Amino acid sequence: MNKGNLHEPVLVHEVIEYLHIENQARYIDATLGTAGHSIEIIKRGGVILGIEEDPEMLKVANESVKEACPALNQTVQGQQSTFVKGNFRDIDTIAKTQNFESVDGIIFDLGVSNPQLTSSSRGFSFAHPNSDLDMRLDPDAQGLKASDLLNLLREDQLQVLFGKVLDWQDSRKLVKGILLFRSTKAFKTTGDFLQVCRSLKGKAVLHNATLPFLALRMTVNSELENLSEALPKAYSLLRKGGRLLVISFHSGEDALVKKYFREIEDNGARILTKKPITPGQKEIESNPRSRSAKMRVLEKI
Repeated sequence: MNKGNLHEPVLVHEVIEYLHIENQARYIDATLGTAGHSIEIIKRGGVILGIEEDPEMLKVANESVKEACPALNQTVQGQQSTFVKGNFRDIDTIAKTQNFESVDGIIFDLGVSNPQLTSSSRGFSFAHPNSDLDMRLDPDAQGLKASDLLNLLREDQLQVLFGKVLDWQDSRKLVKGILLFRSTKAFKTTGDFLQVCRSLKGKAVLHNATLPFLALRMTVNSELENLSEALPKAYSLLRKGGRLLVISFHSGEDALVKKYFREIEDNGARILTKKPITPGQKEIESNPRSRSAKMRVLEKI
């Protein structure tokens, strides 16, 4: 995977502030990516367990830590960081296997990383129209590709899929276009899907294919379902005073996190962010991807 366009972690200063990192305190990065947040935790003496579903990203993360923390020898690095392949929906099992229960903080930085988005072979981005429309984070463990969903789902199923991110009129228009396209040939490439998306009107800051591609990726990887399953498991791993941080990039994700936080608040938790933390203008200018980021923080009391 090309490391030339590494993922820039969002809200780094805010993450560090809310985690209150202490020397030898234990943290879980449930969405390791290129290890951007983990590196900042390690630099401050924290001990990190990183979980990453994408095997290519796991390699990048290990290389990134070595490059970013050259002062740490391999022995110390190994003591401060453990990176494992897995899906965060299994965070409780993974933590137990790694002897990483009762932790001081857990962070979820949802979405995909820049190396995945810019890859010419993964199908996450419409910038590469000849790419196979795949979108699976872990091809070895997952069966259906994005193209399979477009070719196999019924009309009502497609309506539900795209209704998560589009209004009724646009989702109906898109679904009709999908059905018409596949009546003549099967979807294979990102360009095939992009062709259908062109009939939609884009928003001021979004390409007309951005939301349809997002909905398809989220469905291929069961992102909302996995998050819903992972949040209570993550909370159970926190020690008293431990904090759960979730950075989302889509209204569906944020609504799910907000709902869970409110439910658990009635059972001995404290919401530290009555309104989500968002990036400042300076960060948005330097990292446009951060513009839709929202961070919510929960403390176990």
